[in-house]
Amino acid sequence: MNDQYAVTSLERINAFLDRPVFKGFTDDDLFIKQFIKKGWGQDIAALSNIAEALRNLYETGSITQTDLEPRMARLVDYALHPSVSPWKRPITAKTNLGGYGYYLEHLNIILGCYQTTIDDRYLDLNALISEHLIALTRENPLRHARLLPHIQMRWCADQAAILYSVWLFDQNNHSTLHHKTTSEWLNIMNAQLTHRESGLYQTEALGVKNYSKQPRGCSSAYMIYYMGHFAPETAAAQWQLFKSAMYEKTLGFSGFREYLPTYNGQWTPDSGPIIGGIGVAASALAIKAAGVVGDTATQQMLITSANRAHGVINKLSHVPGASRFTRIATDMLASGIYLAGSTTSLRTTTTAMAA
Repeated sequence: MNDQYAVTSLERINAFLDRPVFKGFTDDDLFIKQFIKKGWGQDIAALSNIAEALRNLYETGSITQTDLEPRMARLVDYALHPSVSPWKRPITAKTNLGGYGYYLEHLNIILGCYQTTIDDRYLDLNALISEHLIALTRENPLRHARLLPHIQMRWCADQAAILYSVWLFDQNNHSTLHHKTTSEWLNIMNAQLTHRESGLYQTEALGVKNYSKQPRGCSSAYMIYYMGHFAPETAAAQWQLFKSAMYEKTLGFSGFREYLPTYNGQWTPDSGPIIGGIGVAASALAIKAAGVVGDTATQQMLITSANRAHGVINKLSHVPGASRFTRIATDMLASGIYLAGSTTSLRTTTTAMAA
């Protein structure tokens, strides 16, 4: 692996998964927990990205089954741990899964990656969650599932992740559970939830936030990546619009804007820092999006920029007091997203060659 950021990300992930005891994510594991102790679901999102990264590495021959199996098992254990799960008791067929779409989408991705690479140990749970996520999606006329109980927002990117998680289940088990709901969701996105000026899908379905009808960089990149699996033509079209509207090069760095130039938006915990309009989360997630649509040239420019930024951050981390802030690029979420993104095109190429 010639990508130094990917090398160090994998080292961090392996150390995290090789801990003798897991009691939950700490402030050192997730940057956000320094400020928001519950972490806003970044723990399960980190595990989901790590699962995809390890799957990618395994399918491209970069790690062996012997190395992969115990770490995938630990990922599932971590995801089901009471500190991460919304339920204190173990999840079973009797558990009322309710409106926890966000946690379940990422758990379902982890279980799908486990089945793809290891065995069918969690098939029943994977099927239970997949069926529940489709039912949860179909409750809403806009085909957007509840993500948290009593929370009104329905994020379009998370709905794409939900459909991807069920697509992955279908791929593993030769089923068609996602087909009808995916078709309906895409029709609604195109007819009702598209930003007129840019042609990009909007961020939130119910209009709860001031920026709900705006496309956001992290949301667009997130959606494009997941749609690249279950709706590749739509993903490719949205990618071209995304590049046209939000891709920028400045001071030798390549990245994607978090907001359109015509919209004055502020950073959020999801976006990370926004520097000169370029969003940290948007640019990181765009590495995954570029890989899945096959735009290796743009992906490589983003990877080069990320490695340069990572080098600067490594130097700053030795400055007293600075490590608290540089952790945003080195915690488990950042490491998982980057490693999954930088290996996505490799996996796509390997899968195509095998087919």
